[in-house]
Amino acid sequence: MTSPAPIIADPVSPVVPLDLASWTGWLQEQVDPLWRPGEWAQEAWFFDGDLDHPRTRVDKCRTTSCWTLMPARRGFCRHCSEVHRNSGLSREEFAATYQRPRRIRLEQGAERDACVLERDSMRCERPIYTQDLCRTHYTSYRRRFSQTMSLEEWVASGDTQPLQARPTCIVRGCPNQRVLNTFCNPYYQSWERDRRQGVETGDPEAWASRVASNLRSNQFCLRPLEEAVRWEVLYGLQQRDARGGALEPAATRLLVSRLGGIPSLLTVEPEDFAARMLRGNNIVAQFREFARSIRLASLSFRGMSPTDADLWDLPSLGLKSAGLGGRRQRHGHVDASAIRQPWLREVLKTWAETVSMKNDKFKRTFNACVVASDALHTRPGGGKDVTRLRFADVQAVFSAMSCIRRSDNGELASRKWRMDSFSVFLDLIDFGRKTDMLDGLPGSFNRDKTLVLPHEETIEDAAGKAVPEPVIDQMDAHLHLMGAGFPYGEMERADIELMLQTAYLVLRDTGRRPIEVASLRLKCLETRKGENTLLWDNVKKRRYGRKLPITRETADVIRTWQGRRRQIEVPSRSRKYLFPSITDRSGFAHMEASSLANSMREWVAAIPVLLSDELDEHGARMPFDRTLIFPYAFRHAYAQRHADAGIPVDVLKELMDHRSIVTTMSYYQVSLKRKREAITTMRRHTIDRSGRPAPFTSTTDYEAQSVAVPFGNCREPSNVKAGGKACAIRFQCAGCGFYRPDPSYMPAIEQHVNDLRADLETAKAMDADDFVARNLTDQITAFTNVAGTMRDRLSSLPEAEREEIEEASAVLRKVRATRDHTLLPLTVIRKGTPDAG
Repeated sequence: MTSPAPIIADPVSPVVPLDLASWTGWLQEQVDPLWRPGEWAQEAWFFDGDLDHPRTRVDKCRTTSCWTLMPARRGFCRHCSEVHRNSGLSREEFAATYQRPRRIRLEQGAERDACVLERDSMRCERPIYTQDLCRTHYTSYRRRFSQTMSLEEWVASGDTQPLQARPTCIVRGCPNQRVLNTFCNPYYQSWERDRRQGVETGDPEAWASRVASNLRSNQFCLRPLEEAVRWEVLYGLQQRDARGGALEPAATRLLVSRLGGIPSLLTVEPEDFAARMLRGNNIVAQFREFARSIRLASLSFRGMSPTDADLWDLPSLGLKSAGLGGRRQRHGHVDASAIRQPWLREVLKTWAETVSMKNDKFKRTFNACVVASDALHTRPGGGKDVTRLRFADVQAVFSAMSCIRRSDNGELASRKWRMDSFSVFLDLIDFGRKTDMLDGLPGSFNRDKTLVLPHEETIEDAAGKAVPEPVIDQMDAHLHLMGAGFPYGEMERADIELMLQTAYLVLRDTGRRPIEVASLRLKCLETRKGENTLLWDNVKKRRYGRKLPITRETADVIRTWQGRRRQIEVPSRSRKYLFPSITDRSGFAHMEASSLANSMREWVAAIPVLLSDELDEHGARMPFDRTLIFPYAFRHAYAQRHADAGIPVDVLKELMDHRSIVTTMSYYQVSLKRKREAITTMRRHTIDRSGRPAPFTSTTDYEAQSVAVPFGNCREPSNVKAGGKACAIRFQCAGCGFYRPDPSYMPAIEQHVNDLRADLETAKAMDADDFVARNLTDQITAFTNVAGTMRDRLSSLPEAEREEIEEASAVLRKVRATRDHTLLPLTVIRKGTPDAG
């Protein structure tokens, strides 16, 4: 949030060993020669992945009759996915019954069925080319017999004999039979294509060695690489495997194809090289991980620890993700040279190496140290002599912490953030004292009760981060763009789009925090007597099993995704969640809130036009600032929507699941300027009980000479003086000459009419006297006439003026909703009474 020295995503300067031969020899001693037995062939530098190995990301298409290999957890290959989409069958039924046509071109290197021609219990051993025959037998039939007999008659005639299998292709790892003297058909076509394009092919054996990386989906070969790079990549693979990471042969094959000619990974700048690589298949992520592993290994090769250099590798410090369970290590580096004082850098290094923590805590402490270091650097001596530090130096650090600003918009960070930053820095100083690393540090360099930031008053409209409703309407009109092109593991494109669109709609309609939407359970809906309830967990406050009433439309959106969600494969840890995680190795068992934020950012950027309600000097609507649209803003929008509608504050408090009503009240705060503008607009549209215009002469008259009662303003003097508590006719307002309703009371009047009608039906059922029914009927008629008159007057106004009145009505309803909240009575206990103790 407020990182003055942001963590660098990847290394920015390689460490190159002086002796490449010695470096290669050192790597040879580090790798395990018996790594992945049965899969890795060291002499051939060839990996043939076991499909059943839990950390080899290759799988076979789920369709029983399909032979295609592909990255794990996709379920169906592309061909079977397209056929399944149009089949109308369930995934299980399709996988068990669909027969993939054999004339579909097979993946290069895939196993093929043998030719069907058989004689004397001997079957032809060559692979099917077409029509269930190998290429030789099919060609023989077409040239000599196709005009005289059918294929079935020729197969049964005995005019030809089965053939033995040819030797396999000379390309290492390719199981296909040769069609000529060297290559199988796919590789022979590649060989011919290179020759036609003028590529230097050399002899077939040399060409086969170069293209050995073009193997099956579960294979790769490191032989084409330079000697040092082979060992570096092998070392990186073994390090990844040792930490529990999955091996992705497809990504490794692509990486090998782009590392040709490089003498060592330490001779390239990682970010520049990564920028030139093809995106996809995790090739960039794998390269960055290898580069990090090799950089750390080069430090060990030279007898250094990971923190001896200026760039500290975060995974080497044992930092974990802040997500559930902290499963993932945080990748990246921090530049420790930003901390100028050696003693402070050493304390931080020792603390990071000895204390188990998550990366967010380390990042906060590191950034606090950078701020403190900059502050001490301006003091006499630069703060480098720990024995000369005094209270004035602590004050300088505190002053610097007080000025920390947000990295995203440059605004001053919150008071809590700044005070926490100062606190974690002093916690580090306490650690240094406890470990005897700061024996000479004077006691005056410590906490003091004077070093506290004053509490900030809640600013006007503190909850004003809501996305405006007109902007939400524009976003909804482009909902189909959300998720388009956003990657999410191995999930199908249509499923990704539906999932993210559902998450957004739930976020918009329920006002839950992003993490609370992302962590919804698969069974999150409860329906009783036609009413829908969302079951959710208040993760922030650790209040679980909460319930929220939702509309039928929102429930239908969730049910649609639930139906699709149950048909797709998800990581095993995500089976009970509505929105699954990307992989089983994710830090969360469900979708991360950051994924929702990133997808929303891409979606908002893709919307062609987003306009605000503000006008430029020409009267045209100005563009809306898209940086103000983020997931949490829709929680504010939900609350603001209800506050503007006049929902009582205690009701909204329950909907938002706030503990304190003070938090909820922030959504009802209306500035004096906005309130006076609303009254100025509304006072001109006040009527009396007969529907005749009765405008107030001024805003002061509106406020001082009347009092707001449930269904309009009242001008009766004694009632005004009593604050609306002295009505002589008990709220039969429509029959009172002092009644002055305005359009802001329309919802309350309409609701009151509905309540009166219900009371009338109850009175009839109770066989009440005629005067009771007559009184209720007269009130219904009077209030209906008042509402109808205001509605007719509004419909006759220009659209711009109607919008102005609606906005003013929302402001005044929000003011009244706050004013109408009644606090619980307090019992005053006088001194001297028996209960006073």
